[in-house]
Amino acid sequence: MELLRKNNIEFFFVFLITFGYIFFYSFAVPFRISNHFFIVPFRFIIFCLALNIIYKNFENIKKRKSTIFFICLFWLLYLFKTFYSFNHYTFSAQTQSLEYEIYIRIVCLNMIPFVALLSINFSKEMVERLTHIIFNFLLIMLGCSFLYVILVNPIFARSSGLFVSYYINTGHYGLSLIVLSVFYYFISPQNKIKPALGLGLGLFTLLISSARSPMLAGAVLVIIMFFYINKIKYWLALAAFIIVFIISIYYLRYSAFSTEYIVRIYDAIFEGNGYGRSYYLSKGWDVFKNNPLFGGTTLFEDAMYPHNIFVEVLMSMGIVGFILLGLYFKDLAKFKLKYIKENVYYLPYFLFFVQYLVLVQTSYCIFANIEFWCFSAVIISIILFCYDEKIKSYDSRGNTTGDH
Repeated sequence: MELLRKNNIEFFFVFLITFGYIFFYSFAVPFRISNHFFIVPFRFIIFCLALNIIYKNFENIKKRKSTIFFICLFWLLYLFKTFYSFNHYTFSAQTQSLEYEIYIRIVCLNMIPFVALLSINFSKEMVERLTHIIFNFLLIMLGCSFLYVILVNPIFARSSGLFVSYYINTGHYGLSLIVLSVFYYFISPQNKIKPALGLGLGLFTLLISSARSPMLAGAVLVIIMFFYINKIKYWLALAAFIIVFIISIYYLRYSAFSTEYIVRIYDAIFEGNGYGRSYYLSKGWDVFKNNPLFGGTTLFEDAMYPHNIFVEVLMSMGIVGFILLGLYFKDLAKFKLKYIKENVYYLPYFLFFVQYLVLVQTSYCIFANIEFWCFSAVIISIILFCYDEKIKSYDSRGNTTGDH
């Protein structure tokens, strides 16, 4: 019974921190109430659940102590540099007012929950159940968002739909549902209705968001899939599609069918327009060049940031921080393709990690992009679980045969 309660708490925690949080994000918009009434209790729940899981999984934390040590060291350095920045750099009054909220986010929404994720054993049974729940949950939530946009608030450009989230994040919700819909189409080919519905809702959400990041992330995922299949006919089909797509965007941009989304894609492809991102990227690089070892400020005067995770780490924590970032992800080197082949339900979480890895190349700052760090922790924990199981298997065979 104790094990059952523990597993249920872990399952509920992982669901909430990966996708379940968007349920809380869906109340503020239709009811026109500040999101703090919904998101603050959610954050408190996440923090308390994380502490409970860390306490109950302390033995697992000791086994993974090197991984957790470097991850905590990364966040503690970032916390110190944030404190240093607010006390040694000049910020606008609005940015200064965010100081203590940022401290809370770094510790209570980033470091502690991610340590809890790393203490969880992502068994095959847990991941299969979790994936099924997430797929159905996203179907329902994006279905409600679709009805809200169609019937209540018909905004079809840079729309967040039913959610408080930034429109770019909403586009990624759509891409996540597309990933799961394609996944279930091949896993359960006899049931095509739900994957088809999910694909439609995902595409609708992606299109109304008018965000380019989900489209770029989707392209990266397709290329990864093609590398895995690695057949010339698929590469030729992809090349043909890209050519047709680029030509279509060019002509649609100057046609009567042009939309804001088409204009934004056109600007990215033909004009290299990052809508201000290049300025902040260059500014962040200049901060790093002036403070190469430990970096300079963690935010600019107006609370903006470089819009690239690697440049931002260099800007805020310098070469030392960049080394810690590498150590943060050191366990990715233990990944084996057979982990996914042995349990295909691990696949979506690796794809989600890649998806949000693309996002952090163009959007969000270190402490705000919880999804990227969350799926980072999930896949690292999956890899460590599979690696530990492999070691146990070798030990078991060794003890049986006597050949160590």
